[in-house]
Amino acid sequence: MSEHDDAHATEASLRKAVEQLSGDGTRKGGEAVQEVVQAPHEGAGQKWTPEQETQIWAMVEQIRKVRDLNRPDAGWWRRRREWRARERLVDLMMTGGPELLNEAELRHWKSHAMVELLLELTGSAMKKDDTTKALTRMETLQAATYEDWQQATKTLADRQAAG
Repeated sequence: MSEHDDAHATEASLRKAVEQLSGDGTRKGGEAVQEVVQAPHEGAGQKWTPEQETQIWAMVEQIRKVRDLNRPDAGWWRRRREWRARERLVDLMMTGGPELLNEAELRHWKSHAMVELLLELTGSAMKKDDTTKALTRMETLQAATYEDWQQATKTLADRQAAG
C-alpha cells in the first residue's frame, strides 16, 4: 500500500468517525473513535521496522507513565515511581536513539491532541460546520511532523515568555 493510499484510508476513517460521532451515539461510534485515535500512528512519517515500532510504542508508554506520575503534590512513593519510570525511559532512549524518541514524542502528542479534539466534539451538539472544522483539525494533526511540533512548541514558549 502506498503512502497516498494510507493517507486516503486514514482520511476515510476520520470522516467515518466524525459522522458516527455526530450520529445516533451507538456502539459503532466508540469503535470509530478507537480507530481515529490509532490513525495518527499508522501512517506517520517514515516506515519503521517491527522492532523499531515496538521500541517506539514502549517509549510512548513510558512517556505517558512519567507524565502521569509527575505531579507537584506527589508523595514520596509517587516520586520514587516517577524516578524509576524516568530511568526506564532513559534506558529506552539510549537503546533506540534520537529518531525513535522523536517519533515516540510525536505519537504521544498526536494521540493526546486527538483525544482532546474528540472530547471537545462529544461535549457539544455538533453541526455541519463543526464536523468540517473537526475534519480539518484532524487532517492537520495527521499531517504534522516532529519538526512542525517542535516549531509550534518553541513559538508557544516564546509567546508565554514575552507575555
